[in-house]
Amino acid sequence: MVEGAHTVAKGGTLEAAANLVDDPHVHKFRKSLGVWHVVGLAMADVSPTMAVLLLTAGVVSISGTFTVGACLILSGIVVLIALCLGELAARNPSAGGMYSIVKEVLPAPIAWITLLNYVLQGIVIPASLALGIAIFLKDLFPGLGIPNEIIALVALLGAGLIALTRVEVGAWTTSIMVIVEVSVLGIITIAAVFNWNQDLVAITTRPVHLVDGNLVPVTFAVAITALAPAFNIINGYDATLGFAEEMHDGSRHIGTTVVIAAILASLLITIPFTAAVVAAPDLTAFLSNPAPVVYSVEQALGPLAKAIVDIGVIIALFNGALSLIMYFARGVFATGRDRLWPRAVNQRLGSLNGHGVPGWGVVALVVPAIPLVFLSQLDWLIIFAGTMITAVYFCIGLAALWSRIKDREGPRPFKMPFWPLPALIVTLFTGFALWQQETQYIVGEVILAAAGLLLFLGSKFWAERAAPHASRA
Repeated sequence: MVEGAHTVAKGGTLEAAANLVDDPHVHKFRKSLGVWHVVGLAMADVSPTMAVLLLTAGVVSISGTFTVGACLILSGIVVLIALCLGELAARNPSAGGMYSIVKEVLPAPIAWITLLNYVLQGIVIPASLALGIAIFLKDLFPGLGIPNEIIALVALLGAGLIALTRVEVGAWTTSIMVIVEVSVLGIITIAAVFNWNQDLVAITTRPVHLVDGNLVPVTFAVAITALAPAFNIINGYDATLGFAEEMHDGSRHIGTTVVIAAILASLLITIPFTAAVVAAPDLTAFLSNPAPVVYSVEQALGPLAKAIVDIGVIIALFNGALSLIMYFARGVFATGRDRLWPRAVNQRLGSLNGHGVPGWGVVALVVPAIPLVFLSQLDWLIIFAGTMITAVYFCIGLAALWSRIKDREGPRPFKMPFWPLPALIVTLFTGFALWQQETQYIVGEVILAAAGLLLFLGSKFWAERAAPHASRA
């Protein structure tokens, strides 16, 4: 059988992928990546510089200095999620990433809902990152007269072109930029440590937030509301899964790789952010600033701060866009290999280009992302992406619980400790995070789930029409 052609659970929507053995349009990936190549790709997706400088601001506005505590709590949850991902991915190392994990364990309708929540991130988030590049590039070069949309379009197409080349090119490109990102965060952290102004113990054990311009202790209710949005700060380590088929001995190494990526993501975000909080000379000014970490950096570094922040964020945004396109393109490829779509679509999406990468998968993400950079509704979609991420992790928790019940004796190259506790905590936490989302995003998720169910029903029709062709293959 073609390597990577996994057997898909039958049920009318996801046909057996074994038939793909005779399909000349379906190729296998080259085994060209090691553990640290894949960790580097995942760190680009995590984008710690962007997380520290930008993503923390929204949580700070809600929970003040409790954001440090929220990051610590999330770090623990992230490791538990990574344990679930590691066990499931080691059993099924697939380019489909989290979609493939859910597909192998849970019923087909849930797999379709997961697929939409998963793949749409690969369209929305790169578009938003490309627009961010334009904003920070103009801040670095105020006289630049090119429209933001054009800069974003060039950045998006540049990331797409790199994603079309050999995976090693993308891996090395992202790894170099991650090193630059970590260096920028290191400068920020060291500068903060040498400008220590707040009591770290008080920050973590007696957090405060702003209410009508006054510092007020954070209540339990406020802390709980902050956990859901904080879920988006430490994210992206799951990108390791999309490159599992391109790893040397991926089944044996993917579990360890995703856990390493999750731990590094937690450390590279939580430590610099905490340093920025303790470096704030005035907590009221810090908490009221729309970019609180940037405020601390400016106070610590003076005139150098603006250039360091702009350069760090531009690199982080491009790196994140590139890594996301590479990652989700492999998920799109897996859908074609699994024959989820009409025959002609499957033949293209389930193929690899001359460089051994899913070229049509890249195109399927970049083309619909282009109009998004010109739409004013992109901000809503960016926030909604957080809901989609949470929904996917909820399904991962369920899959990690059901996998051992469904197949008690099956081989597990990577086995999470203390099962079912990690899977149970992940399921409950992400379920609670979904419950805490605003009504408009819950409505959006319901619509997305309905679309997934419609595609599930449609796929039964496509599968029936494709069956005669499959039988003659």
